[in-house]
Amino acid sequence: MNRPRPRKRHPGLLFRTGFARAATWLMAALVSVSLAACAASSPPILFTSDRDGDLEIYKIDPNSGEEQNLTNSGADERSPRLSTDGSMVAFLSGTEGNMSLEVMLADGTERKRLAQASERFSSYRWSPDGRRVVYVAQAEGASFLYVVNADGTEPVLLTTVPVDHVGGWSPKGNAVVFSVTTAGEQGVWVRNPDGVNEFRRTEQEDFEPVWSPDSKRIAFLSSRDGSPELYVMLADGTDQMRLTNNSAPEYKVSWSPNGKRLLFVSERDGNAEIYVTDVKGDNVTRLTTNNVRDDEPVWSPNGRRIAFVSYLDGDGDIFVMDADGGNQVRLTNNDFDDNSPSW
Repeated sequence: MNRPRPRKRHPGLLFRTGFARAATWLMAALVSVSLAACAASSPPILFTSDRDGDLEIYKIDPNSGEEQNLTNSGADERSPRLSTDGSMVAFLSGTEGNMSLEVMLADGTERKRLAQASERFSSYRWSPDGRRVVYVAQAEGASFLYVVNADGTEPVLLTTVPVDHVGGWSPKGNAVVFSVTTAGEQGVWVRNPDGVNEFRRTEQEDFEPVWSPDSKRIAFLSSRDGSPELYVMLADGTDQMRLTNNSAPEYKVSWSPNGKRLLFVSERDGNAEIYVTDVKGDNVTRLTTNNVRDDEPVWSPNGRRIAFVSYLDGDGDIFVMDADGGNQVRLTNNDFDDNSPSW
């Protein structure tokens, strides 16, 4: 009787199989380490605090909670705004009536003054490449739009229209959007910072416009129907669509980094709470549920988390949460006011 011979595995096959398994395990380990590293390397959040007797700009690591005073001077410094790559900070120094717009590196060094206003600066935004800052300066009761290089050189007046708020640069860097409230010129405007083209996109009580990440749309607030409501339109002013509809005001609007959602604050439930909606106004979701004010939400660069300010104990503290409102964590806890987070 012929019995079947047992099959022998070729030594090379055993080696290749073992190598494949080891490679799979190694790859899984590397992915795990990579994900952990990404979480650990989450960029710091900048904010304003009055804990030192005057206003100073701090940064805090959202993972470790480690804090650092970046300005540490006898003057008031506030309202930090990070450049797109996170390497530089624009901020205000001084008090209303004698105020300057300044920049520094994200570690607080190499501080430089960009401009000074005899009254105040109402808003300012970095260009996408971090080389310029556009801002609104007020003097003698009039506000105008300017752009200046990040080293303080070549300040340029962009428009003679009395501007109230600049909503920033298009992500492509070829236009800035701003709003005007002066009767007869009110609405949302778009301006080429390097040329003469200037277009009025709306002609109603519209304000605080914000570019979408793909430069194709602009979100803005409007009081055309009574209380401030959230709208979206194409960048050329067409297809204007109202996303919210209630008697309470909405404000602090920002696009998610992927351009799929809009973050905003609403008082529709009795006090300021943080909400998110898709770009059609569907699926409006309340992210915070509180009996005190939750305000100033900002997206993390990857869109996975949101930093915000809550007034749980009467003064502002910095919190973070996931983009769906989960995993809320308190980062600061003191008897002073921490506000104006920038991520």
